[in-house]
Amino acid sequence: MNTLTQFNERDITVLRALSRKVRLFGQRQLAESLWHGDVANARRRIRRFAALGLVHRQVTMARPLPELLAPVAHWHPGQPGPDFGQIAFQLQSRWRYQALRSTVVLTPTPTVVDHFGGRQKATLSSQVSHDLGVSAVWLWFYRNHPNLAAAWRGEDLIDDSEPGESLPDAVLVDQNENHTVLIEFGGDYNAQRVLEFHDDAEHRNLPYQIW
Repeated sequence: MNTLTQFNERDITVLRALSRKVRLFGQRQLAESLWHGDVANARRRIRRFAALGLVHRQVTMARPLPELLAPVAHWHPGQPGPDFGQIAFQLQSRWRYQALRSTVVLTPTPTVVDHFGGRQKATLSSQVSHDLGVSAVWLWFYRNHPNLAAAWRGEDLIDDSEPGESLPDAVLVDQNENHTVLIEFGGDYNAQRVLEFHDDAEHRNLPYQIW
């Protein structure tokens, strides 16, 4: 893809992440995380990506994301199980009174996915808010722990789950591509769904973070 020679490191980070880390980005969340809040500059760059056929840029409806500063819950094998009801209460509370609003999102084209060796599924309109939350978690890792952001494998690249195992939103891997941590962005989850995620992690004997 010769057009990539025109791009800087930040541009490549965005395009590679869309291929291998997340399903989509919100224009504003990229501006705040990677363009120091300069929405106009981010918008110009993203429109350039779209003009070159590298991303699809569209307006959809999504709920505003809660501020993500740390996981709502984390667990390691050997620890007692957390309070699933309390976790669910925290997750549900942060979405309360958050109405849908118009949101500009970008998704990768097959050209970008093929170039970076990704694997992408279409995002359903009902999942946009959740997928934006997953992207926000990856951006947090990218800003605060770049080594862990590099070790992040998005859900669409996880293909070694055993029958009966659910797919987390992402995993962190070691140098041998072994899973080391399960990552989940908590939507409007009830206690049963949190319990099922915990039981799955316990079955795999893997730590997890719920954001």
